[in-house]
Amino acid sequence: MNIPISPINETRSKAALFDKHPHIWRAREKPISENKFLLGTRVLDEALHGGIATSGVVRIASLTGIGEITLFKQVLTTHRAHKLRVFIKPPAQLQAPWLSGLGVDLEQVIVVLPKTDQEALWAAEQCLKSAACHCVLLWNNTMNAKAARRLQVAASHNDTLCLLFTSPHQQGASFPIALDLSLHIRDAQLVVNIIKQRHGWPVSNIVIPHSWTPNNHAIQSAMQNNKKTEPTLHSVI
Repeated sequence: MNIPISPINETRSKAALFDKHPHIWRAREKPISENKFLLGTRVLDEALHGGIATSGVVRIASLTGIGEITLFKQVLTTHRAHKLRVFIKPPAQLQAPWLSGLGVDLEQVIVVLPKTDQEALWAAEQCLKSAACHCVLLWNNTMNAKAARRLQVAASHNDTLCLLFTSPHQQGASFPIALDLSLHIRDAQLVVNIIKQRHGWPVSNIVIPHSWTPNNHAIQSAMQNNKKTEPTLHSVI
């Protein structure tokens, strides 16, 4: 004899399944503990509950040259033995002295210069799957949800961070990734918006002081480096 199930009991049963699912975050819960990299800016690290995850994809919707790489300086210089920093399809020529000035070991830097965005995506996925990289920085303005998902899986499964830089025009596209940020400049300060973060709420208008004018120390350092033999970056075309 089949006993009909009450609609109320059926609803409660489904709700219980969702309530116990390990991959569903509930706003009443505290942020789940996970390994993270600090960015070195207190207000931003606090909004991110201790920094960004050490693996997975972080999308940064930003104009070029407003401090979008410098924001992740502390991540790029974090020591992980024999791990590479791979720059894929950057929008301009990377300057070795500048990277060295940030504290990045140039022996662990590779620049990949594919001709198309599709080739860049393929290169990024292979780098993430190799488990030889500390961080992969990819510039791509034709990203879609399916491709972003592939990068997220490759990065999270191989304990690698992928920084995905896109145009601000792509900001409206939602990707299945660990963290989604947008950057812009306002009154000579860098403003960060957390569009989406895993185990946390969106946060808007996080203001970070940003210096546009080189000070004497920066000028003296540039002149000193200019006297030395210019270091080179390993490039793959």
